[in-house]
Amino acid sequence: MLTFLSSYAQFNESAADRKYRRAAQLYHKGQIKKADGVFKELVSSSPRNPQIYSNIGRHYYDQNRFQDAAYYFEMGSKSVANGKQIFALPLAKAYYRAGIQERAAAALREFRKSASTPAFLLQEVQQLQKSIEFSRLVTYNTHNVKVENLGMAVNSAYDDYAPSFSPLNQDLVFTRKVNGIDENFFVSHLDTCLFWSVAADMGFPLNSSSPESFQNRAYNDKYMIYQKSDNRSVNGWERGGSDLYLSYATRQGWSEPRPFGYTINTTAFEGMPSLSADETALYFVSDRPGGYGGKDIWVSHFVNGKWQVPKNLGPNINTERDEIAPNIAADGKSLFFSSNGRPGLGGYDIYTSKMLADSSWTLAVNLGNPVNSSFDEIAGSLDLDGQKMYFSSDKAGGYGGLDIYKAEIPKPFQPRPMTIVYGKLFDFETQNVVTNAFIQLDALSLEGIDATLWSNKGDGSFYIALPRNTKYLINIEHAYFQAISDTLAVSTAQDIDTIQYPLYVNGYVPVQQEAVVGNFRFDKYGPEQEDSICLQLNEVLQPYSGKMVGIQVDCYYELSDSAQLRTFKEAVMQCFYKMGIGEDYVQFTYWETKKALNKDTTAPSQERGSAIVKIEYLDPQKQE
Repeated sequence: MLTFLSSYAQFNESAADRKYRRAAQLYHKGQIKKADGVFKELVSSSPRNPQIYSNIGRHYYDQNRFQDAAYYFEMGSKSVANGKQIFALPLAKAYYRAGIQERAAAALREFRKSASTPAFLLQEVQQLQKSIEFSRLVTYNTHNVKVENLGMAVNSAYDDYAPSFSPLNQDLVFTRKVNGIDENFFVSHLDTCLFWSVAADMGFPLNSSSPESFQNRAYNDKYMIYQKSDNRSVNGWERGGSDLYLSYATRQGWSEPRPFGYTINTTAFEGMPSLSADETALYFVSDRPGGYGGKDIWVSHFVNGKWQVPKNLGPNINTERDEIAPNIAADGKSLFFSSNGRPGLGGYDIYTSKMLADSSWTLAVNLGNPVNSSFDEIAGSLDLDGQKMYFSSDKAGGYGGLDIYKAEIPKPFQPRPMTIVYGKLFDFETQNVVTNAFIQLDALSLEGIDATLWSNKGDGSFYIALPRNTKYLINIEHAYFQAISDTLAVSTAQDIDTIQYPLYVNGYVPVQQEAVVGNFRFDKYGPEQEDSICLQLNEVLQPYSGKMVGIQVDCYYELSDSAQLRTFKEAVMQCFYKMGIGEDYVQFTYWETKKALNKDTTAPSQERGSAIVKIEYLDPQKQE
């Protein structure tokens, strides 16, 4: 029986084969109309040859021209002996990928199995039946979300895929495959007006003569894990064709990449990494033994300074076919990935699953239309607020093969919104960084999480992903410095929060001082002045960075100023948030100027509409 996987190379060379090869060459040279004409001539010259219909239909299918593929498979089913049975499966697949599900179902009903039908073909038919039924329920699988192509600054005529966005650097790193073989990393930057810069090659040492693809950066952008192919090790068992590599960020750029050890890398395929926000779980794809078939998603946990033996995520995630491109959300509980082994709308669709309390996973759910389509959708990274994701697709209307898109995630599937809190510890006297300090966070709200971590041994920094709208008690301890305790509030609308803590050497007692640093006019404030106010506040507070213990804003107003004063306060607090100053450090006081005029001795005399910014700070030059 002729199957969908037939190709002209399987048959003896003939005049028809040579004409087919000529048409295919014309197509790949971009002479599409000429190629289409040669295909039509070929059919006219041999209208009863099933090989010709199969070859031409497969050619169009591989080019994502699914309706054209269905046209030739349909002709074959009507023109050759036993055509309905021969072309039942390829015709059903072509109609399915074209989004014409009723015809796909009708074509598949013509398929007849026999005692000699291979098991893999029966599995394919069963999977296709489920996908057709799923696609026929498109009304129930459609969500009111926006999907947008990132445009020609990012996308090209080639395949652009595997996007990973950095909230810290505001840039997008992705893979571009040129001429179907050469895979390299490119980067595009998002400016303050939300426009993407023209993507640029990231160069050596990340890019090399070998194919590089599917990377994932830590949230502090200090290192990158990525897939590198065409690898071989001398001993034959330490590395395979595709493996995971690690590169560190240095002052001179990215370091020379190094392969993960043989706990992760094997002679099988390993690639498509995704690192959890707390850096304790590494998700990746492998076709190593012990899986469910094809490529599966695995996870390795970092325990006591070592990556542990990977575990398969199980049948709620993996199938007998391929699961690829895992992306773990910042909440550490929501996994997004692509699969061609579950009921869907096309080839690869994007699915999501939630981790349960026992570390098992819920049954994967299709994200539906319009994120998924009858084409291939390959999952990418997610925004910290859990509302949008980057992904790649070869759907119609793009700039080339695979293009990069950004889509709203349907609300039922959105991960928990998170904020990345970046912190730094330093010696109050010398301003030197403090490394290896123990940091403990205890949640003060039900939605919070308890956590322990250490400041980086290199630069004294730390970072952690925390649920939004939560509060914490933070305790910091170090053998040579005084322990400190503080409260940390995570806002509801920030991707990034920054904090700094000065530590005092044991026995050191600094002197607390006061200073007036600014006088603002809230009665003349307009929304267009927000950036200007932020710049002024940043300028006057910069000399006291790491020394402030509190900020007080005295506002002098009359009752008719209330609305404008409220708007001004919200803008000032947004400025403080951007500078890493939480609301617990800021106090607003309000003085009604009429009371001052009536000789209320408790109210200082100031002009109506003014806002005086005062700070309390620690003076490192003085000790008690």
